[in-house]
Amino acid sequence: MNQAERDAWLAERKKGLGGTDVASIVLSSAAPSEKVGCFERSTFNLWTEKTGMLSSKDSDNQFLMRGRVMEKYVCEIYELHLGEGCHLWEKGLTWHPTRPRIFGTPDRLVTHKNINFGMDAKTRRMRKGWGKTRTTDIPLDVEVQMRVYMEIFDAPYWDIATLFSLDDFRVYRIERDNQLGEELLDIGDEWWEKYVIAETPPPVDGTKLCREVVGKLHPRVKDEILRPATVAEREIYEKILKVRDQHKEITEKKVELENQLRVCIGESLGIANIATWKPTVPRKVFNKAKFTEEHPDLYKKYVTEKPGHRMLRLMEKKDDD
Repeated sequence: MNQAERDAWLAERKKGLGGTDVASIVLSSAAPSEKVGCFERSTFNLWTEKTGMLSSKDSDNQFLMRGRVMEKYVCEIYELHLGEGCHLWEKGLTWHPTRPRIFGTPDRLVTHKNINFGMDAKTRRMRKGWGKTRTTDIPLDVEVQMRVYMEIFDAPYWDIATLFSLDDFRVYRIERDNQLGEELLDIGDEWWEKYVIAETPPPVDGTKLCREVVGKLHPRVKDEILRPATVAEREIYEKILKVRDQHKEITEKKVELENQLRVCIGESLGIANIATWKPTVPRKVFNKAKFTEEHPDLYKKYVTEKPGHRMLRLMEKKDDD
C-alpha cells in the first residue's frame, strides 16, 4: 500500500466503524477481568477521529511497518498449516451489505475445502488472555473484531493465526453466532448515531487527548464572578481531593520501597527476576540560559510563541467547607 492508497484508506475509515472500532466501544463498558490481553483504545479518541474534531495523526511508523511484514510471514505459516488446496487473498476495506456504517478490513479471506471464511494474522509478545492452540480462548477485543468480520462477509467461522515471540505459532477458530454478531453491530450503530451523528462527545476519560478535546470544545473563558458549585460538582471536587491525597501517599510509598530495593542491590548489578540498577548513558543537554545570555539576538530569532491553553487549578478546601 503506497502513501496515496493509505491516505484514501484512512479517509474511507472516517465514514464508519470498523471491527477494531466496535471492539473499542465494547471494551469501554467491559469489566477489568474481561479485558485481559486486550489493547484498549479511548472511545474519546475514536470519536475525534470519526468527527474530525482533531486532525488525525497517521501513525504509519516503524512499528506498523514491522507489523505488515510480520503479517505476511504469519499468513505464510498459516497457509502451510491449512495444507494443500487452500487459497488466501486480500479483499481490502469492505462495507457491510445492509449496514452503511459498518466496515471491515480483514487480513485475508480464505477458501479451503470449498468453504469461504476469513483469517486474521496477529503477532504478540505476551500470552495473557490467549489459550492453547485450536481453542476459542482469545482476548475480547480480538473476538469482537472477528465477529464483526463474520457478519460482513457472511462467514461460518474465522481463524486467528497468532505468532508469539518467534516460534510459538497458534491457530484459534471462532464459530459464527448470528445473534451475538447482530447485537455487536447494533452496539456500533447506536454509538455512531448517539455520538457521531449527534456531534455529542462520549463520556470523558483519563486520556491526554480527552483533556485536549474538552479544551477545544470550551476555548473561551467568560469574565464573570465564580458561581456556586452544584451538588454533583462538589462531589467531583471531593473525589479529586481524595484521589490526590491517595496518589501522594502511594507515590511516596512507591519511592520508599524502591529505595529499599536499591539498598538490597547495593553495588551489585541487580537481583535475578526482580530488578537491575545500572547507570544510565551520559547525555548532552543544551544550556539554554548560557546561550541566551551570550547570544540574546540569535535566541530571539528562533523563539516562537505557542498558543496558551486553559489550565485547571484546584482551590484549596476551606475550613468551613
